[in-house]
Amino acid sequence: MAAGAAIAGLEVRLAEPADFDDLLVLFQRFYREEGFGAAVDGVATNLRRILSRDDTDALVARIDGVAVGAAAMSSAFGLEVGLYAELEDLFVDPAWRCRGVASALVEAAVAWAKARGCSDLEIVLTPHAQAKDDLAPWYKARGFVDTGRIIYERAL
Repeated sequence: MAAGAAIAGLEVRLAEPADFDDLLVLFQRFYREEGFGAAVDGVATNLRRILSRDDTDALVARIDGVAVGAAAMSSAFGLEVGLYAELEDLFVDPAWRCRGVASALVEAAVAWAKARGCSDLEIVLTPHAQAKDDLAPWYKARGFVDTGRIIYERAL
């Protein structure tokens, strides 16, 4: 699932078990940066599960072999839309931001969802991420639309 190289040497592909250590570092950095430090302890266990389940996957972005970005996706089935996918986490090393790595990860996630037969690809934009990085316009420029829905969560 290689993306069009916006950057020389950029490769975006489905992660393999050999990518685990690099992905772990990237996703832990992501959760710390986004203010979800409490989730960092569970990243290793959950990443192993993502890499082994049929309904989840991760992507790794490498430039000249160095991991600079990662994304995690899942799919589910709902009454309203049938099979759909969610781009759950997307992180690019700050040194490589604004160069096309995140866009390449999004397009690879879109391709993943299409290949699975999903009706759509969803994202959840946290208030923190929106306030910090103003990501709504960035996602809109990549074809995502604001559905106006609000997500409520109940911990179990």
